Amino acid sequence: MSVAITQCVLIVSFSSLLSAQTVSDSLVTSDLPPTTVTAFGQPGTDRQPVATIKVNKEELRRYDESSLVATLNRLPGVRFEERATASYRVAIRGASLRSPFGVRNTQVYWNGLPYGEPGGDVPLNFLDASNIDGVEVLRGPTGGFYGPGTAGTLLLNTQALKPRPNHSTNAAASLTAGSYGYLRGDLQVSKTGKERRHDVRLGFQSTDGYRDHSSMDRINAQYSGYLDGKGKTALHALYTDLSYDLPGGLNAEQFAENPRQARPGSEETDASINYRNILLGLTDQRALGTWRLESALYATGFYFDHPFNFDYKREINLGTGGRLALRRLLRDDLDLTLGTEIRLQRRFANNYTNPDGGRRPGALNFSDELLGLEQLYFGQLRYQPGPWDFTVGLSNNQLRYTVDRTFNTDGETGLTEFNSDRPVSLRLAAGYRFGDGQYVYASRADGFSPPTLDEFRTNEGSLNVELNPEIGTNYEIGYRASPGKWRLDATAFYFRLDEAINGFADERGTQLFRNAGSTTQLGAELAVQYATDLPVAGWRLWLYGAYTYYDFTYDELERGGEDFSGQRIPGAAPHTTNVEALLTVKDKVTFGLLHNFVDAIPLNDANDVVAESYHLVRATASYRIRRVRFFASVSNLLNERMSFGNDLNPRFGGRYFQPAPGRNFQLGVRFGGNTE
Repeated sequence: MSVAITQCVLIVSFSSLLSAQTVSDSLVTSDLPPTTVTAFGQPGTDRQPVATIKVNKEELRRYDESSLVATLNRLPGVRFEERATASYRVAIRGASLRSPFGVRNTQVYWNGLPYGEPGGDVPLNFLDASNIDGVEVLRGPTGGFYGPGTAGTLLLNTQALKPRPNHSTNAAASLTAGSYGYLRGDLQVSKTGKERRHDVRLGFQSTDGYRDHSSMDRINAQYSGYLDGKGKTALHALYTDLSYDLPGGLNAEQFAENPRQARPGSEETDASINYRNILLGLTDQRALGTWRLESALYATGFYFDHPFNFDYKREINLGTGGRLALRRLLRDDLDLTLGTEIRLQRRFANNYTNPDGGRRPGALNFSDELLGLEQLYFGQLRYQPGPWDFTVGLSNNQLRYTVDRTFNTDGETGLTEFNSDRPVSLRLAAGYRFGDGQYVYASRADGFSPPTLDEFRTNEGSLNVELNPEIGTNYEIGYRASPGKWRLDATAFYFRLDEAINGFADERGTQLFRNAGSTTQLGAELAVQYATDLPVAGWRLWLYGAYTYYDFTYDELERGGEDFSGQRIPGAAPHTTNVEALLTVKDKVTFGLLHNFVDAIPLNDANDVVAESYHLVRATASYRIRRVRFFASVSNLLNERMSFGNDLNPRFGGRYFQPAPGRNFQLGVRFGGNTE
């Protein structure tokens, strides 16, 4: 343990804070502007005692118009995977140990609305890239203000287009084509009045996919209305129609023989995901005497149709909830925030056999009516005497599932209840600002992450009432500075987690979950960015580098007569680096090159199976003429053979690998927007 602590103390890291600019802003400036973050409800400039990264719209679209994968993977401490087309998995400061699919252990908010189900399942693939103009990533536990989780929080936002001179309406559209039958288009129209703004977005995306049986189709529509009067009110409506195939994992022999093949049986049974989703949300900010009130209400519903190799699931999900935060400035250097957040879910779920190749379900295996309720109560006190700031945050989390099994082939039916709570989570942080934009901080934060519904109720019908929540404590130090052309951000953390939830696959390939005891997670994230004007008039250069180091191990783990204590936690790469260069010429021509290296990743508890390391190189170029921009990009320039979004601890068949595309291209054009 002393060696581990010493190793943690010696870690020094840098991670960039990325400036928020509109598309019309220069991609590079000779002096980097300050970054305003909104974490913990207190907008400030670099003065937040938390590891945070902000990414703007231009950066999100730079290398890939279809998703956030390319951009978020260049950030230290973040791993964004696409196991199948549109099947996303996010790991912030952690392994993918717990997330065989989807987003878990991470809180997500879209335009201020709580986004996700009670327990933490987050259907991030309901959001098209066109529904996200900015991302703020908070790394580490964020209890005391946000919902439960030990990994971090994603704040996703959209913005209406700025009005053009002498116009109340502005529009933008794009069309992109690429390898493997990729076709994408989107349209955005914004209208601005005296106190009102309206923003409408339409998008579609389709691809045949790199692998057999890996096609995807998505249609997406969004409306956002904004009213700025005595307060700020916004209405958001989102509809998503999404279908994608699941090619499945391959074993080592299949991966070596032909990485483009699907898992045997996947195509014959039409293994796939089909969603129809709608989300309505209302947010409001206003002053109430000496208090400032921020509120959010939402309602959502989706239909889920999922034929798989061994069964067939159909579900109807209804959800509602809200968030309320009251902030009062007690005096110039002291403020208090109190709030609550509630998420309620009602699900009707049926599991059938799949004898007809996914065309229709077979005999009913079991049927459940489920109710999920998550409650969060939080408070935060912040004191800022001069250059110092001190934060104390407290939160209480409660989660309850009720499952009424109305039918089961074995005849066992009835009511099952599951409760998980953390009476008090504590966050302590202190920061000090000095010199010219330098800031140093230290924090201690509790993490709490209860089982999600898909972890508690699994596809083969079991109800895992013995599954315990993850509970941990994170210690962190950080340093930030913005000396002119440079920007630095340094963090180091030591995270001890108890009752870590471990995912594995049974003989059928069904994902199951269990507690894996305690883990120790040491980490470092290193990045630096530099911007300068070149000697040639109108030429600007932006350089970026990032490094992430992880030493994640099991403290004690024995299973099936084997001792895995001291082994690395599956799914986490020990070393990851990113190097990027971006050149702009007179704000018209842009060239970009991004190199991402990922070290070998252990894929099972014994660490005797690994995903080989790889070098992923992306390149982009664009040319702008007035309000029209032409762009082209290439991914996996070196045509590396990679497994991206691996399956962990499969019990049968050794199907660890999810092959990623070889060299592929995108070519497109974008009209209008903020390019005046």
